Amino acid sequence: METLAQNDAQSNLPEGVKARLDQGNLTGDIAFSPDGTQIAVACDIGVWVYDVESATGLNLLVEHTEYVRCVAYAPDGTAIASGSIDNTVVLWDATNGIPTATLTGHTDAVRSVAFSPDGTTIASGSPDGTVRLWDVSTGETKNTLTADQFSIRSVTYSPDGSTIAAGSGDDTVLLWDAATGRHKAALAGHKHIVNAAVYSPNGETLASGSTDRTVRLWDAITGEPKDTLTGHRGYVWSVAYAPDGATLASASSDGTVRLWDAKRGKSKTTLTGHTGSVRNVAYAPDGSLLASASEDNSVLLWDLS
Repeated sequence: METLAQNDAQSNLPEGVKARLDQGNLTGDIAFSPDGTQIAVACDIGVWVYDVESATGLNLLVEHTEYVRCVAYAPDGTAIASGSIDNTVVLWDATNGIPTATLTGHTDAVRSVAFSPDGTTIASGSPDGTVRLWDVSTGETKNTLTADQFSIRSVTYSPDGSTIAAGSGDDTVLLWDAATGRHKAALAGHKHIVNAAVYSPNGETLASGSTDRTVRLWDAITGEPKDTLTGHRGYVWSVAYAPDGATLASASSDGTVRLWDAKRGKSKTTLTGHTGSVRNVAYAPDGSLLASASEDNSVLLWDLS
């Protein structure tokens, strides 16, 4: 039965797509393992872990009591963190899929999780208006960053680990000092909710995607706006830089993924193949694949080579 299901999933693939993953109802994030061999997918019943090469499911991680909203791999690939609308973050052993800790403290759904570059801390963002920082080894709260009760939509670390950036419900990108928790800045310019924020690999630029249908580029050092990328006809849910920093991908409710020249701010190509809103995009570590997750309950793996 699994073979038949896999064969059906890999039939009639859109042009440029290497494989389709479609086990479970997708509810949020996707994340490649650091070595690029696996991809974790947040869904309504847990976290599916797939083998990238064969596009087959390897494991289903079940511990949350409600659907999973977000997922991230530790930098060394040994652990997975997932956040759920059950208000918790669960840590998993990435090798055997066994849960190792449940982190509690948020009073609303956990919408985003991110490991610090050194792997010692997990940041989690929630509509409860906070970003919580957790000690990976103990599971204890290290700090709580507040956003004046505005919903936190996404959270990410700068490549050097010094700054935490969050997309927020007050239409800004919020920045904190990761070590002290001091609020550093609020980058204003979007006209609606900021759903996503991500740093370029060299840490010089911060990209944000918004319900206002735009992607904005900011100088990560000064906070000054650099460019506004327009073209999507729907909300921008997710943004991701290619590992070489030359291309930026954005996912939209218009059902497309757009690839942008990150330096020139020009659209390079539009990937079409999903039949629903595209909620998340992620690059494989070597840049050869781009994964996109959609409300059509599929993850498409695009061959960029």
